Amino acid sequence: MGPDYPAQPEPKPEQKPELKPEPEGPPTGARSGMPPPSDLLPLGDWVRHDSLRSWPVLLFLALICIPSIALVILGTSASARTFTEVAWIFAAYFALAWLLLLGVIVRPAHVTRPMLALIIVTALLTEIPLAVMLENALHDSTVRLYSSVFTIGLPEELAKALPIVIVALIYRGRHKLAPRDYLFLGAVSGLAFGASEVVRYFTINDVEKFYLTVQSALPTIRHLISAGNSAAVSLFAALVGPVLDFILNFVWRFLTDPISHACWSGLTGYFIGLAVTSRHKWYAVGWMGLAAAALLHGLNDWSRVNGQVVWILVTLVSGVLFLGYAKVGSRTPGADLQLMEPPPFLDTRAAHARHVAGHPSQPAAPGTSGDEPPTLPWWEQH
Repeated sequence: MGPDYPAQPEPKPEQKPELKPEPEGPPTGARSGMPPPSDLLPLGDWVRHDSLRSWPVLLFLALICIPSIALVILGTSASARTFTEVAWIFAAYFALAWLLLLGVIVRPAHVTRPMLALIIVTALLTEIPLAVMLENALHDSTVRLYSSVFTIGLPEELAKALPIVIVALIYRGRHKLAPRDYLFLGAVSGLAFGASEVVRYFTINDVEKFYLTVQSALPTIRHLISAGNSAAVSLFAALVGPVLDFILNFVWRFLTDPISHACWSGLTGYFIGLAVTSRHKWYAVGWMGLAAAALLHGLNDWSRVNGQVVWILVTLVSGVLFLGYAKVGSRTPGADLQLMEPPPFLDTRAAHARHVAGHPSQPAAPGTSGDEPPTLPWWEQH
């Protein structure tokens, strides 16, 4: 007989997991009844969503409403005063649009809303009167390049530099502004100057010139009508030139003047920032931006350049220099903010708190009303 082996235990039958009964309801993929009103019109979520109360949203809503507001103000009984008010509205409209775009491109890290308010109010009160006074004293002329630079470019750039210097003197000890911040403040000063200048040209110089042009065309219109042409054909033939000139040379300035002045005064602001931040002696760099801005401004207004093909080149160089210094400014010490983060004067409260705490890339804590972690904007995605 062989050895006795212990008996093997019998295998236990497999226990199948207990299946819980599925809750009663419509099968997967089946459509339920009418959705609740909160899904169709989530007003409560909108009110509680912090980003919907941010400055970009408010400015966007203002921009889409301003044209309607201007047309309502204009109405059917327009007067000279109403015309001036509407001109200011449209000038502010394009200046605000450029402000939003420049804020996204430059992303100033330390500019606050009180700074913006101070520089805008100072610019609107001082720049045009100071520039006009200096230009009249220097007998402004665009016939020669040097006269265009020294009697138009330099006076206007000096006037736009004044608000930047005032902000620098007030905030120098309280805020660590970088040269890029001063570049942005200079651009805002230029936006205010460009908007004010185009309103002045449009309401004082250009409307009067257009009226005289129309008045001088009346004999031609009468002659064409007496020759058998219809009133519409006669008006078009006599006024098409003046109307096109008025639209292209004057109305178009509402869009282009603010951003051109912003680029030039931004250069002035950047070099003022270099001087204020004590990286270099103020007398060594403070004047460089002003000189470059005055030269570009004078070239832009010179009668042999303005309206010609080379004029486009001057505008392009102005924009490239502005953007180049904006990117150089982003390498300044302390400018470690993530590029995807909105600038402080435009961001939400939660994002602004992260800027102040020095943790711009840290996502918002739960319950901050929808302030999600930032993502790269579409123009920076690869």
